[in-house]
Amino acid sequence: MIVMKCTTCGKKVVWDDFQPPDVRCPGCGEYLNVHTSLKKNIELREYTQGKKIRYCSHCNGIVSRRWFIRCPHCNYWLFGPASFHGNWPFILGLALIYLMFTLYYVVYIR
Repeated sequence: MIVMKCTTCGKKVVWDDFQPPDVRCPGCGEYLNVHTSLKKNIELREYTQGKKIRYCSHCNGIVSRRWFIRCPHCNYWLFGPASFHGNWPFILGLALIYLMFTLYYVVYIR
């Protein structure tokens, strides 16, 4: 048995092995994908075995930790409650390192 939640209306639908894989939501009639719900259910079981469940701050997907990781669902970089897309954290880090070396040069060498 899998409990699926409709993305449109939020109604929960219970699916078991005796039903076809093409399920429609009884509330709004949208087609629900059983395979993605099954994958979410497996991920949820893996992370709930003695661990705290952590969610991505951007897409609410399940992640293993919230610091210095890339979300496997939306590819955003997670830094606690903040999330960045692409290479922005690394560009900002390089700019900060450049400013630190410039300050060191101005203060101590020159």
